[in-house]
Amino acid sequence: MKAWEWAVWLALCIIPLAVAAASLGSLPDTVAMHIGPDGTIDRYGSKYELLRIACLLALPNLLLMLASWKAEALFAKGLVHGINDPHNLRVLFLVLGMIETVIYAGIVLSFGRGVLAG
Repeated sequence: MKAWEWAVWLALCIIPLAVAAASLGSLPDTVAMHIGPDGTIDRYGSKYELLRIACLLALPNLLLMLASWKAEALFAKGLVHGINDPHNLRVLFLVLGMIETVIYAGIVLSFGRGVLAG
């Protein structure tokens, strides 16, 4: 992998933690952690639970980074099907990591928006 790819992957692993840490100041001490299918809140938790969730959601990016690093080895062992080039596999992993990061950032930012709205 190139140096810029490492930098992007490290940023994707750090962004969930940074977003969670930045949002802590605007959140109350207790936040809704789960909303049931009928729209009622069925679990509350500490705002610091967002940091734990951020760590858990940074793990898939870490695993995608490691798989991207070993893309050539995955191809050499015949473990990749439907993608014709290790570079394309690295691009796919990078796009998946970006999507996961954007979704997580949206979730955390929606906590803050809900607090500000009411």
